[in-house]
Amino acid sequence: MKRVFGIVVFLIFINVSCKNHTKQKDVLENIEKKTIPKQLTIDFNFKTDKQDVFKIMLNNIKVDELQNKNIHIYEEVVPSTGFDVIIAKFDAGNISNNIIIHLGNIEVKEVEIKNILVSYGNNQVNITSPEDLNKYIRFNKFIERDSSSNILNTKRVDGKHNPTFSIKRKLINLLKKE
Repeated sequence: MKRVFGIVVFLIFINVSCKNHTKQKDVLENIEKKTIPKQLTIDFNFKTDKQDVFKIMLNNIKVDELQNKNIHIYEEVVPSTGFDVIIAKFDAGNISNNIIIHLGNIEVKEVEIKNILVSYGNNQVNITSPEDLNKYIRFNKFIERDSSSNILNTKRVDGKHNPTFSIKRKLINLLKKE
């Protein structure tokens, strides 16, 4: 009788111990999922023929129901024969439907895009071809582009020069997918 009672107590102890271990494992997995923040990163690979200041901008980021914020990353670029890169990393939780790349307004220039790698969490899209540019990027009136190449030429319109392009909502929605 003592043996049967001992075996029952032992089995109950093992069962409770296993349940606690499973709960601890579930808690650790949940903590790991929560501690991996989604960070927006944009790697812009290009070359240009003029010196200027390029910007990667994340505008109208929702802070709360009453506030929005903008984050602008500036980098001075110089002409080169090889490709340069601007890497913009935005803190976790900073995502917007308004992502803009500004090609500088000092001089009219030619910019050749090698690629634009946009990532958010585990999702990423690498824009490399003219077809990708057509699909994911919207150019403003200060940029002329042959739709079969990755070369952009900025221009003045009515004496103004504000060449920008923005990421289309289609790409932003792909990045935000779980």
